[in-house]
Amino acid sequence: MNSLWTYYAASAAVLFSSWSGAAEYSVRKVGSDLSKAPSASAKYWKDVPELNVSLMAQMIVKPKPAKAETEAVKVQIVHDGKTVAYRLRWRDKEKSEAGRGDEFSDAVALQFPVPGGAGLPPIFMGGPGNPVHIFHWRAQYQYDEEHGKKSVKDLYPNMTVDTYPNEFPDRGNLKPATQEEMETFSPAVMAGNPQSRRKKAVDEMLAEGFGTSVVTPGGHSAGRGEWADGEWTVVITRALECKGGSVLAPGQASAFGLAVWQGGAGEVGARKALTMAWTPFRIEEK
Repeated sequence: MNSLWTYYAASAAVLFSSWSGAAEYSVRKVGSDLSKAPSASAKYWKDVPELNVSLMAQMIVKPKPAKAETEAVKVQIVHDGKTVAYRLRWRDKEKSEAGRGDEFSDAVALQFPVPGGAGLPPIFMGGPGNPVHIFHWRAQYQYDEEHGKKSVKDLYPNMTVDTYPNEFPDRGNLKPATQEEMETFSPAVMAGNPQSRRKKAVDEMLAEGFGTSVVTPGGHSAGRGEWADGEWTVVITRALECKGGSVLAPGQASAFGLAVWQGGAGEVGARKALTMAWTPFRIEEK
């Protein structure tokens, strides 16, 4: 049974490794400095061609979503010679920033092939020896970056744990705990889980297939999302050349993949809508 599943997954990955068949999107150069804070309302987006990218429900690994909550994403792309910016729009009836254990975040991920592999990587998060570079924006991460990570007290204001010294209304002679001492009560922090720390709005990851994604130090990207009138508009910027990851260059062609999660609809992890083939683009030189 396991070998049959492996064969099915591998066959599906190869099947959807090809180009989408869409015309190559031409990424125009703008005079603005895109390394500054991402902006969805910047003037340079005016008259930039918009690409409609179709998504489908993830159908390869469990748990699979019952349907694709997001059927399409509108995409615009520009660059300034050093940085490329992606403006992404999709419908979502509610804004979801997660927080509690049963709440999930709205999110979008951009995926690029990493040079050196044997041809174009499988669209589903790459393959062994043929990795992909992923830029993962989450509404929850953006909240953390802008406001700080919510504490247990923020999320569950009526909960009291009488073994936490810093929670006592009257500590008596007890000194306030240090940050390091408080972290001993947080298993995820003590275990080194990168998701337990305050994060930037965009995570950078490398992957070589299902379940292999690893968060990298990153530093090549930024993101900013705005939700209004039932629609998310997210701008993700990234360096053209990311050492140890994907590389884009003026005059050269590449491709991207997309995935979207609607947290309010219960989408998280494998439950998502995604592209089934690579979408080609070329960075204009002038």
